[in-house]
Amino acid sequence: MTALRPDWGPDLSSGAAAIWRAWAPDLDHRTVSCGHFTAEEGPAEVVEALRDLLAR
Repeated sequence: MTALRPDWGPDLSSGAAAIWRAWAPDLDHRTVSCGHFTAEEGPAEVVEALRDLLAR
């Protein structure tokens, strides 16, 4: 599982990642430099995360 979250706003990385890891021990949790519309605002970052996920 891969989870992308913006690199701005409240820091949810530690708490959210811990919750997600309970269901997905192989979680790839990344911060990206875009906002709510991640695929539109940071398509290269989304493609990279998808390629890494599919390569696993």
